[in-house]
Amino acid sequence: MKKVTLILASLAILATASCKDKEEATVVEKETVVIEKEADTPTAEEETDGTSISVNKDGVEISSKDGDKKTEVEVKDGEGTVKVEK
Repeated sequence: MKKVTLILASLAILATASCKDKEEATVVEKETVVIEKEADTPTAEEETDGTSISVNKDGVEISSKDGDKKTEVEVKDGEGTVKVEK
């Protein structure tokens, strides 16, 4: 009886496996288009007019620019520096 059950179970598994829908793998080739663009040459960073303030664990930095006038103030570790450019 056990042999008959084992044979029937094996046949059922084989029948299930053989009746499965088979998916065919299709290969789709895609064309790759390469567009070359001339790289912009890096230029000197232009500073815009305005004021910027930076505060971090090292200290404080304040920078202000108005046209040709530029002022920078740095306070780090208890020491301070001031730059004024015209």
